[in-house]
Amino acid sequence: MTKKKDLFTEMHSKYYPLIFSAVYTKVDNVDDAKDICQEVFIKFFEKFGEIENYRKWLYGALRLAVFDFYRKSRPNINIDEVFDDISLTFVNGFRESRIIINEAIENMDNFDNETDKIMFDLIAINNFTYAQTAKQLGLTRRQVEYKYKKITDRIIDYLRKKGIDNLEDLL
Repeated sequence: MTKKKDLFTEMHSKYYPLIFSAVYTKVDNVDDAKDICQEVFIKFFEKFGEIENYRKWLYGALRLAVFDFYRKSRPNINIDEVFDDISLTFVNGFRESRIIINEAIENMDNFDNETDKIMFDLIAINNFTYAQTAKQLGLTRRQVEYKYKKITDRIIDYLRKKGIDNLEDLL
């Protein structure tokens, strides 16, 4: 039993962030997403010895759990539309990550102004150094370094609100 429990714990640690991220994107509520994930992982534990492909089983179970959630709590919503927007999500989980990252980068609440957005794009997307960015924007290197730190802190907070505690959760 301990070997099964250890393997389950390992699989839970490995897949929970992916499953949570996928569920959260569908229900847009942290508490509901946590409840659905709990249901999925309880079923996962109960069926654990019978499962050959853990990831595939978990994505199938989360899909069913989300369908059930909408059927019970939001019967007026067309569930097909919820899944059609991101239909590739359940193939490999990576599309969810790209969507969440893109939302974080595009959310202007994470930036004080358009210059901050440009600064972030130059450094994070285009691999500019702080010095190169400072020269482009007419700022000092120290100003760029400080502002970039504030921006990344906001983006990290945004991701935490989406249930992502570290970058490994997105991989």
